[in-house]
Order: sequence, then C-alpha cells, then structure tokens
Amino acid sequence: MMFPRIHCAVGGGAVSSTSGLTAATLVALLAAAGCAGTGSGARIAYSPEAFILAARARAPEMSADDLVVPFRVTPEMVARARDITAGARSDWAKAERLMKSLTDEDGFGLVYDSVATSLPEVTVERGYGNCLALTSIFIGLAREIGLTAYYVDASNRVNDLRREQEIIVDSGHIAGVVRTEKGYTLVDYDGHVSNYRTFKIIDDITALAHYYNNLGFEMIFAAQEADETVPWKQIEHQFELATMVLPDFTLAYNNLGVVYTRLGDLDAAAAAYRTAIEKDPESDAAYHNLGNLQVRKGDLIAALASYDKALELRRRNPYLQYHRGLVQYQLDDLDAAEESFKKAIELERDYLEPRNLLARVYYEQGRVEDAERVRAAVQRILAGRR
Repeated sequence: MMFPRIHCAVGGGAVSSTSGLTAATLVALLAAAGCAGTGSGARIAYSPEAFILAARARAPEMSADDLVVPFRVTPEMVARARDITAGARSDWAKAERLMKSLTDEDGFGLVYDSVATSLPEVTVERGYGNCLALTSIFIGLAREIGLTAYYVDASNRVNDLRREQEIIVDSGHIAGVVRTEKGYTLVDYDGHVSNYRTFKIIDDITALAHYYNNLGFEMIFAAQEADETVPWKQIEHQFELATMVLPDFTLAYNNLGVVYTRLGDLDAAAAAYRTAIEKDPESDAAYHNLGNLQVRKGDLIAALASYDKALELRRRNPYLQYHRGLVQYQLDDLDAAEESFKKAIELERDYLEPRNLLARVYYEQGRVEDAERVRAAVQRILAGRR
C-alpha cells in the first residue's frame, strides 16, 4: 500500500498475491502530510482566533481537544523573536534574522527531523521538528512581529518515495514564504531552496489537514520502530480529522483506504481510494492502492488497468512497476512481466523482489543462464547487507 504524507503521505500493509508466490507481496502506498497537498478557499492566512472559528465552521463535529492551531506560538516565543529582530531596519532584515534564529544555537536552536510533526510549543520543548513543525513556528512568529508569511506546498519540486518495512511512503514537502519589500522569499528548513522554480501557497486550513495526516503516518512509524501493535483505529481518526477540515484532501482519503484494508473492511477501502481519485484524478497513489486491492480480490484485469493508470501519472515508481509485473506474471504474460521487473530493477538496483521474479520468468522461459545470472546478483546484494 502507498501512503502520501507531508515530507515530512502513508499506506501500509502487505497484501499477499493470489498466485501462491510467497516471495511476492503487494505493499501499500501511504501519502505523508505536512509536505504535500491541495489548497482550499479564498482566504489564506488567519489569526489564531479566526482560525479556530473557521475550522469549527468547517468541522462542527470535531471535538475541542482535536482542534489545534498549527502555527500558534507562545508569548515567550514571541518575546524572544522580538528581541532577535530588534534593530532590523527593514522587513527583509527582520525576516532573515528570524529565519536563521530558528536553527541557530544562539536563537531557538532547533534541529530538523523528518518524522516529527508537532505544535510550536512542543517543537521548542523537544528541540526538533519536521518541515511542517519548523515552518509553522516561523509563520506564527513572523505574523506576530508584523510580517506576512504563508505555507507553501513544494511537493511538485521536493518528493521522496521510499519503503519502510511493509509501507511505501510517498513524501511531499512543506515550506514557507515571507513577503517583504524584496518580494517573496522562500523559507525552507530542509535545504531544498535551489529546487524551486515556482511554488504553491496553501492556506492555513490545508496546513491543518497536513498536520493531522502527518500525525496518522507518524503513529504507524513509531509503532513499527518500537515493534509494537499499530493502533489503526487511532490512526483512522487522524486521517478522518484531515478530511473533516478539508473534504477535498486526497492524501487522507488514500490513507484511510490503507487503514480500512488493515482493518479488514475492503469495501470501505475501495470506496476511499475511489473517493481520492474522484477528488484528484492524478492521484497515482490511489490508483496504485486500488490495484493492490483488486489483486487481493482476484480481479487481475482490473488491477492491471489501475496500475497502468498509475504509471501514466508516475512512471518512475519501482514498486508500481514491480506490482504490475507481478500481475502480468499471474496472467502468464511472461514477456510483459519481464519488462516490468527490469524497469523496477533499473529504478531501484537493490530491490530484491523483482529480481527474484525475473529469475523465475527466465527459468520458465528456459533461459537458465539468464536466471542464474540474476540469482547471483541477488546473492551479491544480500551479502552486501550482512
């Protein structure tokens, strides 16, 4: 399964193939929050008080405990920011001092951590945070000292696709922007500024949706790291909060599909993936996960169509290429499966599953020498991991 999240998406859960290939698994793609998403509404920035009213109007069913302001800074933090920027003769100089102070030892001394979504007060107490957490502090403080600052979705420029155990994580990226007499200046605490040609400003409500979506992902990550049971119902609640405040938030619908799959409600999972696709027809993660679900149900032709659609949107996805090859193999289209497995390996050289299946394809084609060559490569990779 595939999860999108902020670079700070999410999916997860191995789904065994239906052909009895014990070496092959279909892994969910999870989309991470805090660093990817969609915009909403005409208003972009809010004061903390106006933000609470706007969020309550969008999600009246949300409890008071669940509703947070991701950019709310404390009076002590504001006083510190005022001291740091005192004497700055322009908004540009003020913004530059504030931006540097978040990570300077003589300032707030914060450290970047890609899996650490938290509110400003918690981030400062811990001393670290991810892109959403650090950007939120900058935006909250910038506004308090008279600057104009917004969240930026930089996922089209900064994106990461990786596998973490039985989850493929599709991470986008959140940054900030401040407007001064010099125009718009990007604020990015993960060092990606050189990757930007254009950027997309998002509103504060969208940032809140990313906050919930990220928390859901990070609960999965934390449980896996601690070798504990993943609290899927609690995670489901976080993704539901994201859709409450932002009903068009595709990432959270995809991630809900992953949760429903893990909870055994395959009909709800399919509906969630289809909702994600309806909200955003370019959601390759939702098509990918829908294909995985269709494989699980034994509908290989439909799964192949879903994978093909996902590949139209994102060809450089080794896991997707592998999953498509697996279905082609099950449909006895060995030539097509061979090409898909080769593409997966080309995109990720140490990816063992497509190498193992490619060897099997060669054996079935009578190409024993090619199969043994692939098997030898697998052994070299395994030896390098020891």
